[in-house]
Formats: sequence, C-alpha cells, structure tokens
Amino acid sequence: MKYVLNDRIALRSWPRIPHAYYMYGYPYAQKLSQEAFELLSKCDGKQEIAESPLLTQMEKTGFCRPAEDGETWSAWSAPRACDNRYFPHLNWAVTGKCNMNCKHCFMASDNAPMMGEFSWEECLSLLDECERCGIQTITLTGGEPMLHPHFMDIVRECARRRIDVGEVNTNGSFLTEEMLDEFKALGMDTEIKVSFDGIGHHDWLRGVPNAEEIALRAMRLAKEKGFRVRSQTNVHRGNLDVMYDTVKLLDEMGVEEVRIIRTTETPRWRENGGDSTLGILEYYDEMLKLIERCVQSGFQISVDVWQFLHYNPGHGTYYFHPVQVDCQRYRDSIPACKGARGTVAVSYTGEVYPCNQMSGTFAHLGISYGNVKKQPLHDLLTDGAYLEQVTMPVSEIYDANKVCRACQYWKCCMGGCRAIAMVFTNKYRHFDPAKCAFFKGGYMKKADDIFAAAPIPYRCLSETGDMSRAGEPEAMKKVVAVLGSYA
Repeated sequence: MKYVLNDRIALRSWPRIPHAYYMYGYPYAQKLSQEAFELLSKCDGKQEIAESPLLTQMEKTGFCRPAEDGETWSAWSAPRACDNRYFPHLNWAVTGKCNMNCKHCFMASDNAPMMGEFSWEECLSLLDECERCGIQTITLTGGEPMLHPHFMDIVRECARRRIDVGEVNTNGSFLTEEMLDEFKALGMDTEIKVSFDGIGHHDWLRGVPNAEEIALRAMRLAKEKGFRVRSQTNVHRGNLDVMYDTVKLLDEMGVEEVRIIRTTETPRWRENGGDSTLGILEYYDEMLKLIERCVQSGFQISVDVWQFLHYNPGHGTYYFHPVQVDCQRYRDSIPACKGARGTVAVSYTGEVYPCNQMSGTFAHLGISYGNVKKQPLHDLLTDGAYLEQVTMPVSEIYDANKVCRACQYWKCCMGGCRAIAMVFTNKYRHFDPAKCAFFKGGYMKKADDIFAAAPIPYRCLSETGDMSRAGEPEAMKKVVAVLGSYA
C-alpha cells in the first residue's frame, strides 16, 4: 500500500540532528529514530510500503496515512537536508520605521521615516534562506512591523512556504479586522503581542497621545477575532503603582498573558528614563508584592515576570526562569543562552544579534557579527563570529569570572543573562550581577511561599535538586555593593 505524510509533518535533518520532523504550528523540531525517519521518507504517495509494526505505529500516531490515488506529499513536507547548524526560529525586525517615539526603545526606532527596512527583494531572499536553513517559525517585529509596505505580502509568502508566523509584535496602531481575517484564512494561528505599559502611563513611555487607547483597541479586536493575545508591559517607578490594576484590566479583557518587563538600561532609556529605572533588588521585591496580590485575587491571566518566573492559574503551575538555561541538564558545553541558541535575531539593517534586545547596545559599541543583506544567512549559521557567539558554552563564562567559580548557584545561574551582562558591563562574557541578587537574595523561596499560600493549589515545575532556595543573607551585602558599582 502507498502512504503519504500527514500534511502538518515535515521531515528535516541537520548535521547534529540527522533525523527530525516539524509539526506545523509547533516551533521546534522533534527527533525521530533513524528507522522511523527512513520509513516516513518513503511516505510520498508513490512508493509501495510493506506492512510493519512501525508503520502501524506511525499511522496511529498521525504521522502518515494511506494515500489517495495520485496523491503525493507537499514540497514543505518532503525531506530536506540542511548543512548548517539547527536554528528553528527567526526574530525579524522587518522595518525600523515606527509611528511612536518610545523613550526606552532598544532599537531607537523613533518617528523616523528614513529608518531602514528590508526591500521586497531582500525579504524574499531571507525567506529563501530560512527554507534552506530549516527555520520553521518567524516572529515579525520592528520598529512597527505593520508600517512595512509589504507586511501582509510577507505574511502571505510565509503561508505559501508553510513557514509559521508565530508572533507579531505591534503597538496596535495599524491592526485591522481585515488583516486578522486574512491571517485566519491563511491558516496562521499567530499570537498578537501588543505593547501596553500601564493604565494612565502608556502615552508617556510611547511618546505619542492616544497610544493607550490604540493598544487596548488592538487587543480587544484580536480577542474578538479569536487570536491569542499577550500584553508586553514595561514596569518602572513611574507606573509601578498601576501594575495591579493593569493586570486586572487585562484579565477582565480575556488577554491570555501579560509579560511584565523591567525597563532596562539600554542606551536610549539611559538618556530618557531619568530616575524612573527600578533597581534590581527593587524590581524583584516589587514584583513579589505584585505576584502575591494577583495570585490572591484569583485572576485567570497568566503572568510572566521578566527574568523571574511565569505562572499559569489555569494549570495551577509556576516555574522560574531567571536565565534561559536548564540546570537539570547541566554540562560544561551547554550554550550560555538557550534563547540565543534557538533564535536568530535580525535587525531592520540586516545585522544579526544574539537577541534583538542587544541591538542598541551592539550598535552603540560598533559590534557586528554579520549581516544577512550582505551574506547568506546559511553562511552565518555554518561558521563565523555569529555562530561562535551564540554557541558559546557556559564554560567560557565560568572561566572568565572568579565570582562564578566560587558560587554555589553556578549550575542554575551559569553566569546569568548575556544581554544584562552587556548592559551593565559592555562585556559579553561578564557575569550578570542581577542574577547574583536573584539567587543569593532567596527569591525562589520567597515566591514558593506566595504560591504555597495561594487560594488554589500550585505546583512548581522548576527542579533545582537539593540546592538551597533560601539564599545567602550575608552574601547579599556584597551583592548590594556590586550592584551599586553598576548603577
């Protein structure tokens, strides 16, 4: 009998992951056994395949099915061998243009009609490279991505190639009912991420009038159209007092998640923030208070507190994510940042970065690791400075920092966030002093106590073995001194 692959399955291979598949709508490739991969590689609707227990299993689990007469697999589903390193996700700033003038923009994409962007030909070229490299999911961002003259053409082209637009980051100004209807018609189950920085404070941070009304309208529209919505919410001293009411409003609107982000000392925010920046300890302490109020209030919205924790009332779970690493799978060769290792960040200039949050800092320092407008993305993911940077093992951080070598939290911290290290020190291999505060300040234990007293049962998904979660009160004196030196 002839079999064909499920049209949501695509077979892929990379040098270090030779037998894998993507399921459309899920951003990461999953491993297969060699035997299963070879069997599924025959499910093209043309070859006769002998019955076997493995074939039965593949059919039952939805990988393949009997083919109709003349049916074959799509070009997307067919096996594709990529000779670069595996990266499943592209975070793509398609334009630097923006209709707002945000005081904290890490790209400084403010009200500048002359800001660069990808031409249509450059867009097509980069999408060609995504296919060649086995990148399956794209986040569209900017600037304001919907200001790109070919924004919907990019979405349509992704749909044609079966590349998933997983997220769109927007200020909401240009989101329309017609646009969302077309996303649905194209089969895109895209998350709409809207910037909203607190009731009564959004206009100030965004630098334009009516920005708050625009953001709330966009989120309500996306919810009405059946999209998952996430609010990207910056917190600073100026809006701290409205964070609870902001979460309450978003919960009442049915927004699935709010991500609360400490407004960080990027070059532009250093110029504009004044004394509004929350200190590291101040941020963690205030977020604990906010988490406790929200948990006790019984909100259903998921709350993601940047570089701290995520909790989901619907599932009754929470987990810590002060860094993008997994302490339960520690090895010296693990990449220093899990996020940078899986996501290629591309600026509107074509420059590639470990993450887009570093783009302003890197540009300020004149650091370049490559440019997709000047060389193929494939080459950058095969060899060179960019690949070396994002695959840097944690052992290099360990070797470069005496304080890390002496720390009991090393295997859970691994030197912290590379972006924060850059912000504070301009050095990629420097330890992240904010994570010294997090671990030695006992913030995991403090959060555990909050969830233990919650009105519904919560289960912690983070496993930290027998590591002390209570922190080191005496050591915090040194941490406070260290943080003071970076202020």
